Amino acid sequence: MRLRMAKKRPAPAPARRGRPSKYGRPSRVVAVTLPQEVIDTLREVHSDLGWAIVALVEKTRRIVQTASSHADAELVEIGDGQRLIVVHSAIFHALPGVQMIPLSSTQAFLALEPGRGMADLELAVLDRLERPGVSEREHQALGRLRDQLRRWRKDPHLHFQVRSIILAGRKPPTGEI
Repeated sequence: MRLRMAKKRPAPAPARRGRPSKYGRPSRVVAVTLPQEVIDTLREVHSDLGWAIVALVEKTRRIVQTASSHADAELVEIGDGQRLIVVHSAIFHALPGVQMIPLSSTQAFLALEPGRGMADLELAVLDRLERPGVSEREHQALGRLRDQLRRWRKDPHLHFQVRSIILAGRKPPTGEI
């Protein structure tokens, strides 16, 4: 008769002693010098500067991830429940009456000429769809944008407001010698 020995299970790891991780993930101490107004602003986010920095980085990461997702056009939250229409800037070209303001190398938000609104944006998309020479990729994206604009317009939880933006840029050099 053969006796069978039970396998020994490893002993559970002893509970870690000391203070738990501050952010629930690996972290380390860093020293940083900041302007006083930045510190004051961070304290408005959270009384603990570390938590304030982490909160802002995570919020920024969510915005960037949303903006860099696979969608050609989407509403991206910018705070307080307000959103901008953000498009993949390499896909859309020359919408009449619409300027694309870059947010990153691949994303831009749409700015309309003064006095224009959502209906004008939808018409601009329709006009671009009818133009000859639009690539197949842009044509498909414009069709999706047209459908998305219609869904947003009909969504009872959304309302759109026209706002002006101010763009500042460097003056072109004059021809003076």
